[in-house]
Amino acid sequence: MRQLTTVALTLLLAVSVGAGAGAQHTMPEGRKMQEGHREAPMMGTPKAPVRMTMEELHKHGGVPPGWKFTLPEGDPRAGRDAFVAMKCFTCHDVAGETFPAHKRDVGEVGPGLAGMGGHHPAEYFAEAILNPNSVVVLGEGYTSADGLSRMPDYNDTLTVRQLLDLVAYLKSLSGGHKGPHAPGR
Repeated sequence: MRQLTTVALTLLLAVSVGAGAGAQHTMPEGRKMQEGHREAPMMGTPKAPVRMTMEELHKHGGVPPGWKFTLPEGDPRAGRDAFVAMKCFTCHDVAGETFPAHKRDVGEVGPGLAGMGGHHPAEYFAEAILNPNSVVVLGEGYTSADGLSRMPDYNDTLTVRQLLDLVAYLKSLSGGHKGPHAPGR
């Protein structure tokens, strides 16, 4: 529970620092990036920061007009590494990808993920990882006897960086290509 709170607070901090939109920041000329800090690779076009006074913000109900939470960008290659580290491959197949050998036990089944990136927004993947019971897919192998998702909860072990990278990896699984390690990528 403590790590879940840390993940939530870190996500909120990342959003507030990134103006709620995963904005890309550049360092002023002559300044160096802090030791250990890495820029997250941008997969899409970053939104411009929203700038408004606190009075304007409160006037609009505490959020900018049209505001929607968006995840900061992650690194799909690091996300594939997180997919392996978290052993997601034990339940999820990704056609065209090679993962460590594993004999699947009864009940270790989840949807195949090849092509999923084009079907869902990043926020859907994040919620499915953080709260597997937010949307319960009906069907043999996906739901447990109590009607909840068979997907385990990783909130005590997954870092915010791993979450962002894992979501970026899942988003990269779209169309005909097989992930960030596909030929030509």
